[in-house]
Amino acid sequence: MKLLEAPAVTLRADRAPDHPVVITDAVGIRFEGGRRSDQADLDLGVLWEQWSGPATGTPFYGVLDPEVQREAADRLLCGYCHRPAGRTPEGMLWLLQTDSATHTWPASIRTITPPICLSHAELALKRCATLRRGHLAVRAPEAERIGVLGTVYSPDGLPGEPDELVLFTDTARLPFVLARYLLLELRGAAADTALRPLRKDRHDHR
Repeated sequence: MKLLEAPAVTLRADRAPDHPVVITDAVGIRFEGGRRSDQADLDLGVLWEQWSGPATGTPFYGVLDPEVQREAADRLLCGYCHRPAGRTPEGMLWLLQTDSATHTWPASIRTITPPICLSHAELALKRCATLRRGHLAVRAPEAERIGVLGTVYSPDGLPGEPDELVLFTDTARLPFVLARYLLLELRGAAADTALRPLRKDRHDHR
């Protein structure tokens, strides 16, 4: 059966969380059977969700695969092809599902969406009706990792709501978050008004 085409960062139906039981103690959370010091991200200080599955199932368009998102956002890879995103003097390109009317340019924008190459942004606008109805294309010269979205555990070990925002400056809660997505802040972002859907006569770079 032919694999349904979708951006690399799109979550697929055969992917799911797959990690040991979460244990809470005085220093934070850890997975059962190991030490937090061996499991936590040494750079960011968080414990990441672990996912498994071949990523060949039906794509859930608009939902990001946590493990792919983290790598793409951290390394600034294109969310479509998972290769280094191109950069112009104005910065890298982001294609966001939001309304530009709320922003004053240049803007600082928080997002979990990875950057995207120009050709794949054009392709996304051609194929995605949701983006054509409303999107925000910006170029940003700087993207900083500022936090995560995840589940914060209470001292008695009870999980909170998923996808709660925890900034890296929140040192009290950071050890108790099971992180799902990496949060970026795009700084000095400006609207890219030149982006248009890919024309049929243009070469489709994949």
